[in-house]
Amino acid sequence: MPASMTTKEIADLLAGTLSGDPDLVIRGLAGIEHAGPEDLTFVANPKYAKHLQNCRAGAVLVGPGIRRDGGTQIEVENPYLGFVRLLETFYPDEREVRCGIHPTASVSPGAELADDVAVGAMCTIDDGARIGAGTTICPHVHVSRDVRVGAGCLIHSNVSLRRGVRLGDRVVIQNGAVIGSDGFGFAEEEKGFRKIPQVGIVILEDDVEIGANTTIDRATMGVTLIKRGTKIDNLCQIAHNVVIGENCVIAAQTGIAGSTTIGDGCRCGGQVGIVGHLKIGDGAMFGAQSGVSNDVAAGTIVSGSPARPIGKWRRIEAALSRLPELVRRVRHLERRIEVPDPESGERKE
Repeated sequence: MPASMTTKEIADLLAGTLSGDPDLVIRGLAGIEHAGPEDLTFVANPKYAKHLQNCRAGAVLVGPGIRRDGGTQIEVENPYLGFVRLLETFYPDEREVRCGIHPTASVSPGAELADDVAVGAMCTIDDGARIGAGTTICPHVHVSRDVRVGAGCLIHSNVSLRRGVRLGDRVVIQNGAVIGSDGFGFAEEEKGFRKIPQVGIVILEDDVEIGANTTIDRATMGVTLIKRGTKIDNLCQIAHNVVIGENCVIAAQTGIAGSTTIGDGCRCGGQVGIVGHLKIGDGAMFGAQSGVSNDVAAGTIVSGSPARPIGKWRRIEAALSRLPELVRRVRHLERRIEVPDPESGERKE
């Protein structure tokens, strides 16, 4: 972490407009509620600007139109992205493992490791694996036979890269993920189920990130494909032969069943479930816990289970909150329209 930066240095780095003290020294970054006089915080959404009144931060990174009464501020077009850049500057990545092969690692003579590769303790790299330049493999990783790992990747501890997996450049895989596990395929026979051999592979393109304990199944035949720039959170399940487009974001505990195709730029909230063999168009968005059982057109926003267009889902949810009152009113009306039977005296409709 750098010892400090002045607010002018920060403004220059972010191409921002500085108001206040250019020589104020910033020694840390913090959230708006915890920032102190030597910290910088940020406000990206105008609705949170009210918190600036009680903010103790030495400087604030703000978006267009957001103003702080007094103090030092730096206006940038995108404060959230600017704060991310500052985090990268104040807390640069450091290799968890030094370059070279740890003495306890098992690397097959038939594996190929490029320059500047780091292999941590107790790793296993099997025959035919190829590891690209500058890649870091943390302790207890298993790289199976014929795996290809590109340049500048970071594979955290306890990851399994199963047979034939292909990783592009700058791929990040968090702890405990399994890439290339068998797809879930069984054929029913007289006395049970016969396992269908899963002979395909998984491909993760450049700049993909996979969260902790996420599993991505190999294709039954062909490829399970995660395209460039896509980010998948922890505890997700991607089934065999799924294709996920470029620059998608998929939140935790989402499950996508086999052979579904998802377009570019899609967004999934947490615990979304998508059944198999669907076609999801570019830019589709899914609210948390959506249950998706039909194709979704490009640019559509859906929510609920079963998933419906967001406007319709909101109307249904609003109506559900009124159900107890509606039931009471219906019962009241039923009592009013009941009339006595002329012979028995009993009431009836």
